[in-house]
Amino acid sequence: MKILDHAILAKTRAEEHEADVWGKFFIPPYFEKLSLKTATRSTYIVGKRGCGKTMLLKYMDYHTAFSPRRATIPNEELQHVGIYWRVDTQFCNSLKARGVDELQWISIFESYFSLVVSIEIIRATRTIAKSTYKGFNEQNIAELKFNCATDFHPDFPIEPDKLEKYLEGRRRLFSTWISNMSSMEQPLLPPGRAFIEALIADLKNTSALRDISFYIYVDEVENLVPYQRRVLNSYLKHSQKPFIVSFTSKELSDESSTTGSESVNATHDFRLITLDEMLDDQCRNVFFAEVYLANLELAAGNQQGYFIQSMLSPDGLATRQSDSYREQILRNIRSRFPSKTSKELAKAALEEPRIKRILEERIGRALEKKKSHLKSSVFMHYQDIPEALVIVPALLSRPKHTSEYVIDELEKYRKNGSGAFDTTWIHNNLVGALLELYRPYQTICPIYSGFDTFCTMASNNLRHFLILAYKSLEVSELLDQDVEIFTVNTQARAAYEAADKLIDEIKTFGQYGERLRMFVLRLGGAFRGLQAQQAMSEPEQNQFTINSGSRSLLQDEIQFIREAMKYAILIEQLETKTKSLVGADIVDYQLNPIYAPYFQISYRRKRKIEISVEDFHVLSLGTENDYRAFCSRIFKDDQNQIATSQMGLWQ
Repeated sequence: MKILDHAILAKTRAEEHEADVWGKFFIPPYFEKLSLKTATRSTYIVGKRGCGKTMLLKYMDYHTAFSPRRATIPNEELQHVGIYWRVDTQFCNSLKARGVDELQWISIFESYFSLVVSIEIIRATRTIAKSTYKGFNEQNIAELKFNCATDFHPDFPIEPDKLEKYLEGRRRLFSTWISNMSSMEQPLLPPGRAFIEALIADLKNTSALRDISFYIYVDEVENLVPYQRRVLNSYLKHSQKPFIVSFTSKELSDESSTTGSESVNATHDFRLITLDEMLDDQCRNVFFAEVYLANLELAAGNQQGYFIQSMLSPDGLATRQSDSYREQILRNIRSRFPSKTSKELAKAALEEPRIKRILEERIGRALEKKKSHLKSSVFMHYQDIPEALVIVPALLSRPKHTSEYVIDELEKYRKNGSGAFDTTWIHNNLVGALLELYRPYQTICPIYSGFDTFCTMASNNLRHFLILAYKSLEVSELLDQDVEIFTVNTQARAAYEAADKLIDEIKTFGQYGERLRMFVLRLGGAFRGLQAQQAMSEPEQNQFTINSGSRSLLQDEIQFIREAMKYAILIEQLETKTKSLVGADIVDYQLNPIYAPYFQISYRRKRKIEISVEDFHVLSLGTENDYRAFCSRIFKDDQNQIATSQMGLWQ
């Protein structure tokens, strides 16, 4: 397949797409369960970065629903005219304090919200008129009048175009006033709900628009000032057709109050939808594969094929949910992103002269420390069972295993596949041993390959999966390789480059961005240093638990954890909760496996380390000297591991 439009594959964030995503949004398997277009009350959509939330909202927005690219638009589309409003958090955060009473700020913010929504209502009406929707055309909008406008002030025009321009002018004047409050008088602004509802009522008085309803999706509501969330909570609580306000955010807002004496709750006031929980692992993997394959079709100019059309329409969901279809998709994607079993990876490793030499040297050093009479060459005779041989250095580094005992177990495993290698050693140590053997290669470790591995590393994040996939394509093109089927090494290199890119991106994650990036480097470095310990008694550590200390977590530490989870840097493993000794629930926190290739640690959820509250403070907010002392302690004064843990901190 020849790629004609690389720009399609470069867009891994919804923000990179224009407002109209008709023909670019792939219907997720859970779409019909959302029932957004038929909702009669507010919806609160929660989803982490990369879950597809923003793209979904753009699909629900009027720019897409009444797109000029849409050939036919059904009459019922008028019953859901979506308006996606991504909050300008920087501007909204300026609407506070400065000597102004909060009650006055509430009134100011309501007017600002009214300006934003009213302008979009007029624009949406014009978009409908210019679309292929047959019930309302440009002649109709030319005849339309917002007679209610003069009820609010005689200067307000009643013609749609003039009213829009007037409100836009008010919005610009409002911004100027906010920047110069001490030297300007407050401009005349429309009231909040009353003005919006009056505009909608005028629209519904037009026979062609009598069924119109507006759904406002306020994104990133959790980043608003508390009083602003209370204002919007009031809108949410009292939402009903034809004017419904819904929320979306990365995490559920902790502000439940309204501007009155009431509170909002999911039982009575809104329907809570958590996008991250809408798909099980199998369905998620199939959908990730579908999106990648569909984008390839679009990039190749094949927009009209049956597969693409089934991805773009809810009508295609029935076919896509059949077992035969899913099996076909998975066969296709796995053939493009092939993988090897751990045993096959061990065999391939021994076929690399450098790795074979490293293995023999490590066996030799372990034998010297044991003062064994055996030579490394004796062990190298077992290259016919590579999955056993590669873990020998770790086994020999453990005090309880004599060299003779390990040889006996090798012989037993070679003869009939029995013994300690079969029961526990290979299962517990093979991946960790392979990671250590490939460490000198720095950027390429083939365990980070294969479609299923990519899905595990992506950890419920579609964007992360697409970055891994598109990086594989990019690397293949740079190396002039086949772009249909990616080699294991190509995928491994792509995984490292993707992890490197995503770690660098962390510094853009809100007010804690740079500190979160340093935390990832410190935590990943610590896991890598622990893995490098010769005995590998606890391989594949990539989780931590805070279960000791002389105090409880401080507020800034709790907030840091919340930020790390909001941006999916840490993944909370709820099912492992138990009670701790420091007055709180113990929770296992896994470092997001997308970062694993950068540190050459395991992407699989396996073992954890236990740290104290004070240790967590060092990792998250401590100084570099504090971190060095922490590493010195957990690595038992092994200077080699301490140096390893610093990898990446100085980049």
